[in-house]
Amino acid sequence: MAAEYVVKHYGVPGIFELNQTLETVMNNVVVFGGTGEVGQIVVEKLLARDRIVKILTRNETSKSNHTNLSVIKGNVLEASTVEQCIESHDIVIIALGFNNSGLDTMSKGTANIVTVMLGKKCNRLICLSAQGAGDSWEHMPDTFKTMVSNDPILTASFKDHTLQEQVVKNSNLNWTIVRPTEIVNEIESGGYCVNDYKDNLTFQISKYDVAQFIVDEISNNAYVNKVAMITN
Repeated sequence: MAAEYVVKHYGVPGIFELNQTLETVMNNVVVFGGTGEVGQIVVEKLLARDRIVKILTRNETSKSNHTNLSVIKGNVLEASTVEQCIESHDIVIIALGFNNSGLDTMSKGTANIVTVMLGKKCNRLICLSAQGAGDSWEHMPDTFKTMVSNDPILTASFKDHTLQEQVVKNSNLNWTIVRPTEIVNEIESGGYCVNDYKDNLTFQISKYDVAQFIVDEISNNAYVNKVAMITN
């Protein structure tokens, strides 16, 4: 029998607070980019919370043999493969990395994911982008802008992230865009700023903190239909 649940409307179209019963139904999470630098940590943290996780990977296999983890081999650029990954009520996390051989992999892959989500009536999407994409470029230090402008690969990466964000924002899904500053391989701090543009920011953040923010956002829904810049 279908689970009974109650939704509370906040007065903003498309934003709902789910009660515990519905949250149980939506325990399944699909992570695209689940073997990447941040994505694999997201997967580990989700499994630690007893989530049922599915990842799509092209070449790698997951290091985890957790019973709640399913691995599908394929390419996010193939819509038919993406369709195999997503089921109704799934929560979707996009943590795709930039591919030097395909300068629009993130935006095109995200477009495939959004199309399948809409077709299968999945509503919750969290997308990992980068501070410096879209309208956040103006908040970046001049040294950073110079570095990116002088590097064709970085320039293409931020351009693709900007296109990716446009796809997400135009999707009519309950989306959250996460924009970390420079991701570093440091221990998890457990403390970071969100959308707080202070002069003394390091413009760096641990990859473990980024993953924790994403996992927490699934339950908190604090930034639905919002962009969250996170940094230390």
